[in-house]
Amino acid sequence: MKVIDWAERRIKRRHKATDLKVTIHAMGIKRWFTPAIQAHCLDFNRYGMAIQTSKALKSGERVIIGFKGKYISQSNVPGLVTESIELEDHFRTSIRFSYAIDSKQYCRKIDNALSRIESLYNPKQNRNSA
Repeated sequence: MKVIDWAERRIKRRHKATDLKVTIHAMGIKRWFTPAIQAHCLDFNRYGMAIQTSKALKSGERVIIGFKGKYISQSNVPGLVTESIELEDHFRTSIRFSYAIDSKQYCRKIDNALSRIESLYNPKQNRNSA
């Protein structure tokens, strides 16, 4: 098993978001034939996230993501699976949001929504606002 220093590969620090529920849908025609995958978010920032799932996702697979949590309801966020590693009884999957990969896919509405979600899980912002 290879050990990866996740922090060195990220654009920006991720924040723990273990209570954030995530729904993953396949993109394109596969969406109609593949059931949605329910997942738990491990960490999150506005550029990507890590999730825990019971099913493996293929590296390079394009997905549509929905989020549910306290004060959060966001759907139809496109992403790209960058890696899926099998652990003891689940898979740890890394996803980058499409707008962070390709500037042609940038959407201000999605960027703002993901920034709001990130701010809810950023302990520095939460501490300063209290």
